[in-house]
Amino acid sequence: MLAESASGSFGPGDPQMEKAIATRRACEAERLKRIKDPKARIMGIDTDALASQVAEKQAGAAADKALRMQYDTQRLQQDAQLAYLEQERLRAERMKAQFVDQFRASEQGKEKAREYDLNDPLGKFKDLPGRVGDEDPRMSVSCMQQFHGEDLSFAQRRKVQQQEITDWCNEQSSMKAAAKADQAAKDAAFAERALQIDQMKVDLEATARTARMQTNVAVAEYQLAQAAAKREREAAAQKSELQDNIEEIQANLSGDILTENPAVGRSFLAPNRVRPDHYKGMSPEEQAAFLNAQASQREQCRATAAATKAEEDAITAQMEATRRAGAYQDAQIAAMRAEMRKKLSEENQILATHQYANTSFLNAQVYKNGVDASFFDQFGTTSR
Repeated sequence: MLAESASGSFGPGDPQMEKAIATRRACEAERLKRIKDPKARIMGIDTDALASQVAEKQAGAAADKALRMQYDTQRLQQDAQLAYLEQERLRAERMKAQFVDQFRASEQGKEKAREYDLNDPLGKFKDLPGRVGDEDPRMSVSCMQQFHGEDLSFAQRRKVQQQEITDWCNEQSSMKAAAKADQAAKDAAFAERALQIDQMKVDLEATARTARMQTNVAVAEYQLAQAAAKREREAAAQKSELQDNIEEIQANLSGDILTENPAVGRSFLAPNRVRPDHYKGMSPEEQAAFLNAQASQREQCRATAAATKAEEDAITAQMEATRRAGAYQDAQIAAMRAEMRKKLSEENQILATHQYANTSFLNAQVYKNGVDASFFDQFGTTSR
């Protein structure tokens, strides 16, 4: 469109040239807007290549994830093995420490040292006293044999006292054992009594269960007897009801209700009056009169329908005549409009011929130095 607009020769300040320039600038602005639009740039992207790149990226991520999972599994296995080895090392150190402690306790005690007799805190208790009697052979001539306050029978007296304490402890132990045996006998007697009471409860429960069973049997027998008596009463009642129904049916069959006696429907006060509660239908004369009335009503309905149809036919004929007149007028108006369009087309053809002649004269004679299409081809090649 721009090339065609610029193909003619226009002078400076020409409205058509200014319009063409403005249109071209607007197109260039729209093109620059499309280039800078991030959504429009997607139109030229190779989606297949992008999809393949995405697939390769996902496959690489999956392989990397699988490799990391394998590394994690190996790391967990190595951690478990290292933990096991650490536990074994700690167990070996504990055993070694136990062995060392046992060796120290058994072989490196203080009492086995060479200088223990010099450092023994109980050494004085283990040594013999200064003398063990008046005739102690360790004593020399110059040694004194007796001293004030010395008790040479201390060991014997202490041994006697310890024996007394032992006997007293044994006596206390025997008394405690006897008391314990007595308590055990009492507990056994109490347990035996509890068992006897439980057995009595079991016997009483069995007796009560038997009594309840006998009572239930008696109640069941009484209920069966009551049910049998009830069935007999119901059978008698059904038989009596059936007899009453038969008598009622026979009475109805022989009565005036089912025999359709028309005399029952007439009032006893006035024969021309009808009793609604005993009415048995119309008589033949009344039926004939009713049918004649219906026939006359049907004749009246047919006459009314014929008159209505004739009136509707007249209205339809009038509407058809009106429609035809309107259609004729519409055809005349359409013909007039077609004639006017034809005249307008001829006038437009004449004006187009004159305009083409004027434009040809201007292009050939007036605008000889006009800009050709090659000048405009350099525009629109860039957006900068």
